[in-house]
Amino acid sequence: MDERTEAAALPLVHALIRDGQVDFSRPLHVRIHAVPTGNAILIEGSLDTCARLICSRCLEPFEFEMETDFSATAVPSHSISLDSESREEIELRADDMDVIPYTGESIDLGEEIAQQMIMALPFKPICDDNCRGLCNQCGVNLNKETCSCRSGMQNSPFAVLKSLNLPAKKE
Repeated sequence: MDERTEAAALPLVHALIRDGQVDFSRPLHVRIHAVPTGNAILIEGSLDTCARLICSRCLEPFEFEMETDFSATAVPSHSISLDSESREEIELRADDMDVIPYTGESIDLGEEIAQQMIMALPFKPICDDNCRGLCNQCGVNLNKETCSCRSGMQNSPFAVLKSLNLPAKKE
């Protein structure tokens, strides 16, 4: 299967878009390959899209290319609910630990794809490794201009400790 869809069509991702945490500049491209293996179906896939994020240092928007591979195992829901003695044993590899129950002839991968997208997003988005961020005094974007604020220890809230006179240590 090879499909393109809007990321907002996935409920978990739609919530992030609605909250203003992320936006997508191009449709989500998903490729899925499913292989029946006895009682289970091994699903391997990849997804790619481009997310618009806000840099956590300079607060400027930037494009983030998202590309990730994933795998999951789909098993009929009735085999999950049976007791362990009557159920056929399914061997899973470490990277196949995502188990998706299904009924009927189709498997809904929407939630799995949304989870993969969310996990591919950076925890602290940064536009560039060399991003200098904002001046902590005047708020100027240091990537675009310099400011006249004094830098270094003078701007630190701990700078006042340098002028602290403590009694000499008694031995």
